[in-house]
Amino acid sequence: MSAAVTWRDAIRVSDAAERERILAATSSSASVEEALAEARAHVAQAPPDALTFAELACAMARYVGSPKLKSAAERVRGQTLRALHRHSEAIDALEASAQHAMASGDERLALQSRIGIVDSLSWLERFDEAIELARELGAKLMLQGDLVEAGKVLINEGNLYHRRDEYDAAETAYQRGLDLLRGRVPADVIARVETNLANIFTHKNRVQEAIALYDRARRVFESANDQYSMAVVDLNLGFLHYIAGEHTAAMATFTRSRRAFEAAGRIVEAAKVDGDAADVYRALNLLPEALECYERALDVFRAQGMMYETGRAQIGRAVALSSFERFDEAMEALDEAERIFRKEENHLQTAHVALIRAHVLRSAGKGSEAADQAAIAARDLAAAGLHGWAAEAAFIQHDVSLEAGRDATAGMQRVVAQARDHLRSSLEGRAHQSLGRYYANKGQTEEALAHFRAGVQALEHARTLVSIEEFHVAFLRDKLSIYEDLVATLLGRGRAQDIREALEYVERSKSRLLLERVQSAHDAALRRAGRLDPELAQRLGQLRTELCSHYHGLQFLDGGEQLRKRLSIPVGDLERVLKVEEEYRDALLEAELAAPEIASRRRSLGEVVPVEELQAALDTGETLVEYAVFRDQVAAFVVTPKDVFVRLNVASVEAVEHAARRLRYHLQRVESQSSYVERHASQLHAAIRQVLEELYAYLLQPLENLIHGDKLVIVPHSIVHGLPLHAARDGSEYALDRWEMIYSPGAALWHAGVHRGRRRGTSNGVNLVKEKALLMAYPVPGIELVTEEVLRLSEVFENAVVFTEEAATLEAFAAHAPESGIIHLATHALFRADNPLFSGLQLADGWLFAHDLYEYSMNCHLATLSACRTGAALVEPGDELFGLMRGFLAAGAQSLAVSLWPAADAATMSVMVEFYHNLASGMTRGAALREAQRAVRNEYEHPYYWAAFALVGAR
Repeated sequence: MSAAVTWRDAIRVSDAAERERILAATSSSASVEEALAEARAHVAQAPPDALTFAELACAMARYVGSPKLKSAAERVRGQTLRALHRHSEAIDALEASAQHAMASGDERLALQSRIGIVDSLSWLERFDEAIELARELGAKLMLQGDLVEAGKVLINEGNLYHRRDEYDAAETAYQRGLDLLRGRVPADVIARVETNLANIFTHKNRVQEAIALYDRARRVFESANDQYSMAVVDLNLGFLHYIAGEHTAAMATFTRSRRAFEAAGRIVEAAKVDGDAADVYRALNLLPEALECYERALDVFRAQGMMYETGRAQIGRAVALSSFERFDEAMEALDEAERIFRKEENHLQTAHVALIRAHVLRSAGKGSEAADQAAIAARDLAAAGLHGWAAEAAFIQHDVSLEAGRDATAGMQRVVAQARDHLRSSLEGRAHQSLGRYYANKGQTEEALAHFRAGVQALEHARTLVSIEEFHVAFLRDKLSIYEDLVATLLGRGRAQDIREALEYVERSKSRLLLERVQSAHDAALRRAGRLDPELAQRLGQLRTELCSHYHGLQFLDGGEQLRKRLSIPVGDLERVLKVEEEYRDALLEAELAAPEIASRRRSLGEVVPVEELQAALDTGETLVEYAVFRDQVAAFVVTPKDVFVRLNVASVEAVEHAARRLRYHLQRVESQSSYVERHASQLHAAIRQVLEELYAYLLQPLENLIHGDKLVIVPHSIVHGLPLHAARDGSEYALDRWEMIYSPGAALWHAGVHRGRRRGTSNGVNLVKEKALLMAYPVPGIELVTEEVLRLSEVFENAVVFTEEAATLEAFAAHAPESGIIHLATHALFRADNPLFSGLQLADGWLFAHDLYEYSMNCHLATLSACRTGAALVEPGDELFGLMRGFLAAGAQSLAVSLWPAADAATMSVMVEFYHNLASGMTRGAALREAQRAVRNEYEHPYYWAAFALVGAR
């Protein structure tokens, strides 16, 4: 016996006639009410499903014939169409609802039905009609004593003013509406209105009031498990974080919001997240990502006819385009935005267009025109009460004047004050820098220094708000010049205390994120383990496995079309690798943003060590040389236990870069042309000696009379990173014959390693050979001797754990690395210049990536990476080095022995065996490597063979 047919069966029927037959047979007042209940239940989370039920209710109401049921059904259909942003259709449905209500003699119901029309009219930018209707409905509902519905009209009126950026009028409407609704409607209704009011407080810089309302609303929605409304709060809270300069918190909140909107199929809301996230990417200097987000959002906004949102997105897109010097396209985008906002009579957004036009003109080198536009924007934005944005405009206006030598100091001081009052630390820093440069050009050094110091302080506060490493590095890309200005001004005055202060500011400008990781190497709170969403953790694991598989198949890859051709990598294979890398990188970023504490965490910057403490940490006969590259010159600070000196213009940047290029050329010839090398050994040796003598003349000879003792700590900067200064030659001998040299990315990083070593009692080599040693070798073509290398080294240690060939696995590394005092990895290495955190070491079952090492906590005194180019690093803004070396230092390795280029297999084994035997004899790590290289030089004369390895960290 078949079950009776019900109205729900019509949902599954595709034939229109059959569907009508079912509805005609099953329609009743009860069935209409059932369908309306289903529609109301789905409208927030799944509006397409809600529309299906609402349309069935309308069809059944026609069969029942009740005007009141027809009115109710059309009203729910209209509300659902509004949720789908189909506002023209929504207006028709709501007007139909009102007509049916009037036909039933219920004027009050008709008024209630028309309330939603106000908001839909505003979305369609029919503002005059919307305002007129809102006032008419509000007055009639108040006369009828319907305070709840009158309150809803006021809320819609507030939304209308909000969309026109008339914030005072919107606040008044919201507050009046809340007064009528409180105590008369459920808590979730109040929470939605308070979310809107919080948006107004955000724009008016009433941050704490906004946060309190957002938090209260989110708790209400969370208790009701209303995911959609929680996502709306997150979208708005993300915008608040953005304007407060809390960019990481903004992106974390936007990520959560977008995920919820996508799950609910709310493409318009997801596009709004894209538009706001693009603003954050732009502020972080992640311009390709910003442009992609703007254009993705624009596709949705245009398709939905949402002109206000289109204009807003075009404003941001113009900034991104100008950053790529696509100035004509940027101006076209601004012209479209201005047409939209003038048509809407939105004076605030028109002023915003003027502000961004000033930015674009300034980027295009049109300072005078930029200043004119900025003055207009500053005036109009201040009149609207948006003093933070007005300060951005005033900055451009006054900076143009100051740059031209005109006294606009009073105006720029007002910008400083407004930026501070409105939590715009980055703007405050730029304003101080502009004032500093003006006073420096006038020869008023004290005033210049005061502003430069204040600017650095403001910038460093802004830096703490960007906690994710990738974001932080990008954020700094256009802001580091203030450190250069301060250092140059101090050194220009040149007093003893100025030199010390300049050195400390050089340190404050570089490797602060790596320093933070090293100083917090054993802080489990910084590690992600154990707090990932299971689905995300599974996706990360799958992507990582796929990536390892690709790398295994290609053997190695360091990016770029030229390398692809040299390795004969098929284009399709390369594209697949890059696609998986992009997906894996996005998932890793999502995992960071999803960490519960990320939205509230401020980035701590590594603590810079005072010069006096650096001096106290130096051994007798030890000197620290820290290079500083600024204003097209290489300068050097020389620190001894008693004195601090500086040498300006030891070399030009151009000369050092030229020598570095020639050095790489000569090293690559030895690597790639072995038969030619055998025939022309003396000629090639003479050629590379000439380059090494130039490096010595540029970077060491000017400092000879300042260096104290026979031990050097070399702290490179910028272009000096990666240069083998131990192999530089003075004409008769190599630098390592005169000095025992070690390297460090920063003086404070070196200091941290020294103090950890002294606390652990590992200041000499005798203790090291008693440590547990993890020795791993995985031979591949070109490094066939690594297994023999590791087996010979195992004889040196009293407690060696050896894994070779197929036993050298990621699992073995993970099990033993955290507790090993010595780690020696003789494997094939991959350096990714285009994506350095995907640099890795090949093991039997996959790759150990640099990024993986962030999850480790090691008590490692010495990690030796006996593979090609393990010391290679990409130097990012802030002198942050990214590659394998960063990973091991961040994990807690005190010292690293790394290779600067792919040295020959047999020579590498010889250096390693000598190195460890020297350690066993009681030498320090620095002395042991130096003597190993000198010994191997007797067998392999060319520096390519013996000079590849450098010690990074503590001596």
